[in-house]
Amino acid sequence: MTARLGEWRLLRTEPDEAAAPDELAGRWADALPVDAPSPVGAVVGPGVDVDAYDWWMRARVTATGAARVTLHGVTAPGVVYLDGEFAADVESTFLPVHLDLDGGEHEVVLRFPSLRRWLRTRRPRGRWRSTLVPDQGLRWLRTTLIGRAPVYGAGALPAPVGVWRPVTVDAGPRVDGLRIDPDPATGGIRVRGAVVGGADVRIAVVGPDGTEVADPVTVPAAGGIDATAVVPDPRPWWPRGYGAQPLYRVRVEVDGVVAAERRVGFRTVAADRCSDGFQLRVNGIDVFARGVTWVPPDPVALTVDASVLRAHLATFAAAGATMVRVVGGLVYEQPEFYELCAELGLLVWQDVMQATFDPPAETGALMCRELDQLLGRLSGNPAFAVVSGGSETEQQPEMLGVDAAGREMPLLRTELTAVVAAHGGPAYVTSTPSSPGGRLAIAPDVGVAHWFGVGGYLRPLADVRTAGVRFAAESLAFAVPPRPAALDRHFASAAQAGHHPAWKAGVPRDRTAAWDFEDVRDFYVREVFGVDPAAVRRADPERYLQLGRLAVAEAMGTCFAFWRRDPRCGGALVLAAKDLVPGAGWGLLDSDGDPKLPLAVLRRVWAPVAVTVVDDGLAGLRIDVHNDASLPLRGTLELVATDDLGNRTVTGATELEVVAHGAAGFHDEQLTGRFTDLAHAYRFGPRVAGAVDVRLLSDDGDVLARDALVLAPVRGRSNLSATAVQTDSGWELELSAGIPLRYVCIEADGWRPSDDCFALAAGVPYRVTLAPDGGADRPRAAR
Repeated sequence: MTARLGEWRLLRTEPDEAAAPDELAGRWADALPVDAPSPVGAVVGPGVDVDAYDWWMRARVTATGAARVTLHGVTAPGVVYLDGEFAADVESTFLPVHLDLDGGEHEVVLRFPSLRRWLRTRRPRGRWRSTLVPDQGLRWLRTTLIGRAPVYGAGALPAPVGVWRPVTVDAGPRVDGLRIDPDPATGGIRVRGAVVGGADVRIAVVGPDGTEVADPVTVPAAGGIDATAVVPDPRPWWPRGYGAQPLYRVRVEVDGVVAAERRVGFRTVAADRCSDGFQLRVNGIDVFARGVTWVPPDPVALTVDASVLRAHLATFAAAGATMVRVVGGLVYEQPEFYELCAELGLLVWQDVMQATFDPPAETGALMCRELDQLLGRLSGNPAFAVVSGGSETEQQPEMLGVDAAGREMPLLRTELTAVVAAHGGPAYVTSTPSSPGGRLAIAPDVGVAHWFGVGGYLRPLADVRTAGVRFAAESLAFAVPPRPAALDRHFASAAQAGHHPAWKAGVPRDRTAAWDFEDVRDFYVREVFGVDPAAVRRADPERYLQLGRLAVAEAMGTCFAFWRRDPRCGGALVLAAKDLVPGAGWGLLDSDGDPKLPLAVLRRVWAPVAVTVVDDGLAGLRIDVHNDASLPLRGTLELVATDDLGNRTVTGATELEVVAHGAAGFHDEQLTGRFTDLAHAYRFGPRVAGAVDVRLLSDDGDVLARDALVLAPVRGRSNLSATAVQTDSGWELELSAGIPLRYVCIEADGWRPSDDCFALAAGVPYRVTLAPDGGADRPRAAR
């Protein structure tokens, strides 16, 4: 049997102009042809208020026998018609719609009524108001806030309306409700589901090397399947940097045809909540979670090619990230996202699609259905680690002063909990943020926080040392300027920064605030550099933007260096992965997907093997060595301090061994063997050094990790030199300076440096590897 889906067409009508397909006779000739099902905004382009109209989509399906059409994502509110008759209401943007067909030609029509008209219907008010959106009636609708909330692109992006995930036609055997549960203790892989269109089932398991690794299991399809294949000596899956990511492919063949296939992994995951904290343990090992809150790579089309997802996720994986969080209020990601996270070793924290609203019981039931289906689809995926009941669902009423009785939500504490418990596997958190023991969700020193002490609440950088953050599911939000190339692509010049409407459209702000996140960034420019940002912007807008990039990089690096060494902290995620629109958004990637400068600093602090050096006051300089790997780390830790002219004033070294999945901390006298007051904390005499360079060296002398700290910035000619050196493995850039330099940034068109935005001690050379990125055969100096 075969089935084919024909061309889609899109038609716009005034609200309630037509109520059923038969009222559109003759109108389809004016409809727009659509190559593939897409949201309306991706078809009609910018400038159309898609929520103001009714939209209709039509396609024809031809089948030689029984077939199923699955609409994997259509927005609510919506109505589906089959052959002119009502077939289904679209209750949730996040639930698929199935249409079962007989053989022959069929017509599928979708109607998406005007959301503005829908919102006019009076419905009971919530116990509190959401500050994300002006339309409080949205709490009754299971849809996304992209394009509807100011922080998610309202005014700059069209709201998603229409078909936002693929439409498939299945005419062969299939497995409904497939659930796969690997058991790391026994190697068993339990497979359950209902088979449609077949008699005999064969279950095979293919190992990471591409060969079958378990005895095939053959069972009859009648009555559904519940069978277990056993993998001898299964290899455990680990997060990025903690070990390998072996994946096993489970195939379910029905009458000789592959009806379902899924990649799975063996691992255990648990949340350690001792002492009111939150620490993820994978395979019994504590994991320091670091990474980003995820946003769709294309906020208009929402579905992208898997290569785009791979590029963005791989950028964070290469930077040392171990986790991404899919944020409530946006969308559940497409299947390839979760598969790529498993492949790249990125743990997934999944919010239920709910943010700040008081959820009515009706939408709560839909949320449970959404989560149940998602958990089934992701069963066996080793990256899927945490589920939370939404974003700021508990925090919003707290911050509005609602008392404890008025903000009770059984949905979060019993209903969603029961759904997760029925599936097993991921850890569950009632919402982000949330706190145990009766503390308010906003408390940073217990449970799971949204921590913006450094960031939106303008606390000094030193606040990270006293806040006691246990786990930050979001943190460190700034309006991060993109690199100069992105400015050239999207804006006339750097002179637009900070005031022009086209620039300000890309700067995030809270809907009820009188400030935006560019004001936040300027606060930290003052703290880090001691200058007036407005005065710098007026005289030199390009320098103003660069100081902003560096201030954000300094803030992020400072916070993560502390969190990673603090045994109380289980991790932190940066808000956010990517900008939704061009400009200075929250993202570590710009709207085109290119990395911004702060990610280069995070790359050093997030690396599986990392060294950090900080001023620890009267204790001297503190040096931390981190080893996430599954093997002990052996090498030599070497310190070189130089004065402002490059003369070596203090040196020291020590051999060390850091246990697997462990860390070690030192102070400078443990390397030098004596007190030298490198931090100049006691001030008994002149400063001993202007900067220090600390390197972790292998037994062969290779640099495994490196950090440098400028102790006292000086003004003067830097005498910075950069020499491209060709080696057996490629090109390297050797840099040296005549004075201490706090930030050295590399712009090399067509080349990608292995390190960027780093400090240099005077007279201490440093080599950076250059990887080709579409450039010429050899690096060339800028003229």
